[in-house]
Amino acid sequence: MRIKKYFYHLFVMVRKDFLLEVRSKDVVLPVFIFSFLVVVTFNFALESTPNTANLIVPGILWVSVLFGAMVGFGRMFLSESEQGAFQGLLTAPIGRDVIFFGKVISNVLFLLLIESILLPILVVLFNVTLSPLYMLYVSIPALFGISLSGMLFASISMNMRAKEVMLPILFLPVVVPIILGAVESTYAVMNGDNLDQFLKWITLMIVFDLIYSVLGPVSFTMIVED
Repeated sequence: MRIKKYFYHLFVMVRKDFLLEVRSKDVVLPVFIFSFLVVVTFNFALESTPNTANLIVPGILWVSVLFGAMVGFGRMFLSESEQGAFQGLLTAPIGRDVIFFGKVISNVLFLLLIESILLPILVVLFNVTLSPLYMLYVSIPALFGISLSGMLFASISMNMRAKEVMLPILFLPVVVPIILGAVESTYAVMNGDNLDQFLKWITLMIVFDLIYSVLGPVSFTMIVED
């Protein structure tokens, strides 16, 4: 019964963020525009050839997602903290971990939507091929790792004066293993490797996801209670 109630509260949190985003478009639209501009900039800055496309596209994809995600982290907390909604949320009779994981799952869904739009653009611009199923295997642990660590450091920097500067400083060093695993896995997908050949990178991302999923809610609870 307690587990059922926990997941119900988690569903309500995700639904709340989803409905808020549908009405306001405060997260998805800025993230997509920023990520799209990064992709277009790389397209003009790099002279891609059939021999080099597979080398550069994985990096372009995940750098675009990463930079866009940082914009989304700030917007997700900013819209609630400015109007006092976040403080009201903390008074709700739910665990702080529910709030944390609710925002993480919401952000994963938003980033998954952005990535599903960016991938066809990259395929067209750079003339590469990707397996959608294999990319899903890569994207789920990668996006969860980005969101788990990003939400934690977004909450840390939320009340800082220079939060726009502090978030990248805190977040980028921690997320390096996730991005490394995502880039290497995507490169293996683009080269047509079997799942077993890039499973080690997916395993690396899952290990870090598990670490962040334990440290994240504990640290988030300490931060919001202080």
